[in-house]
Amino acid sequence: MEDSIYLDEERDVSINFEIMKSAFATDEGHLISGWGNVSINADGSLPLDWQDDVIMPQTLEKAAINFMAEYRESGVRHAGGAVGTVVESIVFTKEKQAAIGIPPGHVPEGWFITVKVMDEGIFKEVQEGKLKMFSLQGRSKRFKL
Repeated sequence: MEDSIYLDEERDVSINFEIMKSAFATDEGHLISGWGNVSINADGSLPLDWQDDVIMPQTLEKAAINFMAEYRESGVRHAGGAVGTVVESIVFTKEKQAAIGIPPGHVPEGWFITVKVMDEGIFKEVQEGKLKMFSLQGRSKRFKL
């Protein structure tokens, strides 16, 4: 992380994570599940997003709670209207993992979501592997770690 440059300025953020479609895309209900964001890998390493940033678990949890309370809609490639709704959401913090009995080192600290896709064409693109990941968008302030 020492080589990364962090600016103390607000900016737009886009984060991408693979959809866990082999195990979690279901025809019934058009449900797609996967990691919306991983803050800390199960092995304790820090994953960098496409802009070489990390969202710490406490910040991610606040953002996820705000998103679920205020929005819940899902689009495609940050353009156009909503094609789905986030219907399940959990931020796996260390505390929540301990509370539900997940041993340390088995699950990343991160935000796992399920989206119900209302658009038949978009769901087909997921099934065909044309849409392979979730991409979160928002505003943030960068800080050097």
